[in-house]
Amino acid sequence: MSSIGTGYDLAASTFSPDGRIFQIEYAQKAVDNSGTMIALRGKNGVVTAVDKVITSKMYEE
Repeated sequence: MSSIGTGYDLAASTFSPDGRIFQIEYAQKAVDNSGTMIALRGKNGVVTAVDKVITSKMYEE
């Protein structure tokens, strides 16, 4: 998916000549590469939680 310099990845409403929307594809790739996230909306606020991966060699299971 090399779209650098084509100009078709500047807006989510711009289609490439072959009918692709690169902004949507970029968003899907970001979701595929991300971890778990949960959001809860309440009457008086919002709570979010994420799964943080620890990559330190000092961490033991």
